[in-house]
Amino acid sequence: MKNWITLVVIIFSVGQLVAQKETVGGCDVRLSTSKLNFDGHQLFYSLPKNFIRVSVTVKHTDQAPGPYAYYAEKYLNISDGVIQTENAFYEIQKIQMNRFSRPDSSLYYCISCFNLEELPQIQLGRSGVMLGCNSFTSLEDAIEVQPIQNVVPMEFDPYYFYDRGSNPFVEELEEEKSEFSNDSTHVKEPFVLGKLTETTEEQNAKEAADFIIKLRKRRLKLLVGLKDETFAVEGTAMQIMVQELKQLEEKYLELFVGKSRARELTYSFDFEPEAQVDAEQQIVGWFSPNSGFIQSKSDIRKSDFKPLLLKAEISGKIPEPNIQPTDNSTKSPTPLKHGLYYRIPVQVNFSLFYSDQMVFKSSFEIAQKGQLVPISADYLNGGNYSIEFSPETGALKKIQQNRSKQ
Repeated sequence: MKNWITLVVIIFSVGQLVAQKETVGGCDVRLSTSKLNFDGHQLFYSLPKNFIRVSVTVKHTDQAPGPYAYYAEKYLNISDGVIQTENAFYEIQKIQMNRFSRPDSSLYYCISCFNLEELPQIQLGRSGVMLGCNSFTSLEDAIEVQPIQNVVPMEFDPYYFYDRGSNPFVEELEEEKSEFSNDSTHVKEPFVLGKLTETTEEQNAKEAADFIIKLRKRRLKLLVGLKDETFAVEGTAMQIMVQELKQLEEKYLELFVGKSRARELTYSFDFEPEAQVDAEQQIVGWFSPNSGFIQSKSDIRKSDFKPLLLKAEISGKIPEPNIQPTDNSTKSPTPLKHGLYYRIPVQVNFSLFYSDQMVFKSSFEIAQKGQLVPISADYLNGGNYSIEFSPETGALKKIQQNRSKQ
């Protein structure tokens, strides 16, 4: 009888242990696949992939000669800075590189939880990227990057030069004699005849140069204090008159030295670093000092375009972790339950070259060139730990034990 009672007690105890083992809850995180069985009790998140946006700002300068450029030295003694021919040229003014992220379509994860009284509180960004778990504060999301819209520049408006201030015609006076008869006498009486003659370009240039000299003398008198007693000018009125004379002089001076105008044109493009490559390079555009920037070129042999080459190289690799899929500590191996997966990004150096010379360099942590590592599944159970991730790289930022759960 004793043996029977002992056997019942053992069976009952083993049954309780089995029941307790079956009811133990937990979480498991696996990479989502097309064969995944979804029953509505899973949560999904993604890890980010990094891109580099390169922006090249080009300064476009356009020049046109003045109608009296040939006479600038003769009448104004100006030789330097006189534009003699129409010209346009370009120069790279500024280069910027910025990192941004988008969800990695190859790294979507499924969080499966079972037999838990309290599910983990998952915080995702607007694109579905993991931000944190069991964190009771508002976590920062990744900055949303606008799509590229490179605008085709419009042509400059035609140049307009100020009124040259000369008369297109001048009156030349010629003396003529009229003949008439007075009784029996034949008389020739002189008279003056006016004749309009078109002015030459040099005459117009000289007149404009004389007017510039007059403007300078008048402005100098105002500045040194030589006042006209009949029309005294002081204070603000004098400043306005000096400024007006200066502007008028500049407009007339353009007739000799020419006009120049400039604008900045910004071109942007995105570069996606490859995951399994330590060093890579890509032509991102073509630049010419005479023709500007283009992103694609059909025949580089027939012009002076040279490539803008972007190079990327890992500055230091990290050890690749060996993640165990199963627990082999017992005779019957069982699959290990993994927690949230995160990135360990690596530092990558980026350099932009033009005509075999480096014109810009920068460095960023790049997520996809690093390693994927899971944290322990125990950190997800019971809300005992607060976990935060970087929205830009998916790196682990913080694991902190929640005091209220201790």
